[in-house]
Amino acid sequence: MSDEKSFSERIERFRSEGGGEALNADAKRAFADALREILEELDATAAPPEAFEADTARLRELASEFRRFPPSPAASGLGAVTGMETFHDRSPVVGLANPLAPPARYEHHPEEKCVRGEVEFGKAFEGAPGIVHGGFLAALLDEVLGVVTSYSGGPGMTCEYTLRYHRPTRIKAPLRFEARFDRREGRKIFVSARLWDGDTLTVTANGMFIAVDMSRFEDFQAQRNERIGEG
Repeated sequence: MSDEKSFSERIERFRSEGGGEALNADAKRAFADALREILEELDATAAPPEAFEADTARLRELASEFRRFPPSPAASGLGAVTGMETFHDRSPVVGLANPLAPPARYEHHPEEKCVRGEVEFGKAFEGAPGIVHGGFLAALLDEVLGVVTSYSGGPGMTCEYTLRYHRPTRIKAPLRFEARFDRREGRKIFVSARLWDGDTLTVTANGMFIAVDMSRFEDFQAQRNERIGEG
């Protein structure tokens, strides 16, 4: 088995088997879903100030309550993704336990060296009226471009990528996307992605990522824990 195939298959196995999920993952995901509902309605509601006061205090109490518990320990078991074990819960794009995430969902297609997925952006992501803010579309495509770097034989980090916005992308509409590994030249990994609103192509992206040794992710994780007091 080649290193390329080995790495991408381990990543997919880890993701599909739910590797690294904390014991409280389901509860966190349900809580995040409830917070997404709040974000969806917050801007447009005409509720009076008193409707917010008690709940604002309760939310601050919850934050304080959560801080009393120790951080979740990093999961172990797959060294190829050191420091990324909870990525599919904490990511701001695909994280099921991150209320900032839409969240996007995707599936690997190893035989084609690509991922395909779906997402729907709610009102919290609105830029122009009825339109997804372009920065969030950029974040979505950057994330999935990073995912397909695994088909180069290892992970890569964003060096540069270009976006072309062909048409406006609607909020509250089912979107689909595809990201593909194109080629590798030394440490340079070339990838591309497309996003559709229905049958309309709305955004395309072409990127160059730089291959990164897994030891770098270990360093990132150690620096993170030291900086924010976790680990």
